[in-house]
Amino acid sequence: MEKTSSKILIVDDAPNWRTTLETLLKSYGYTVTVAASVLDASEAFRSGPFAVAILDVRLDAFDDSNHEGVSTVLAAAHQKFPQMSFIVISSYYNEADVRSFAPPDANLFYFDKNNFLIDKLLDTLQQLVHQNVD
Repeated sequence: MEKTSSKILIVDDAPNWRTTLETLLKSYGYTVTVAASVLDASEAFRSGPFAVAILDVRLDAFDDSNHEGVSTVLAAAHQKFPQMSFIVISSYYNEADVRSFAPPDANLFYFDKNNFLIDKLLDTLQQLVHQNVD
């Protein structure tokens, strides 16, 4: 995979996922901004636009019905940056659920955290970044 300087936003309440993804994507030359909550993501939007946002669905580990990553963060980002693409990662919700929480016209790609393939993420990310640059 070639190196790039595109801006990526990562929103995940789990510090291990944030750090792992941030380190990996920076090693490929991406400019990465991280956020742990809805409030942090709102602050991060100020440094946008971003080519892609990588979002966890649940931003509250203690609330099993939480889906703020998509219903709040994705919706707000999509409104502010309509061309932004979204990679949504979840181990609690399936793809149909995730899409039901998102605006219907959002450019959304779903990854199951339980069957997560880093090569597939990198390939998808590269395609989305090039799509948003062209």
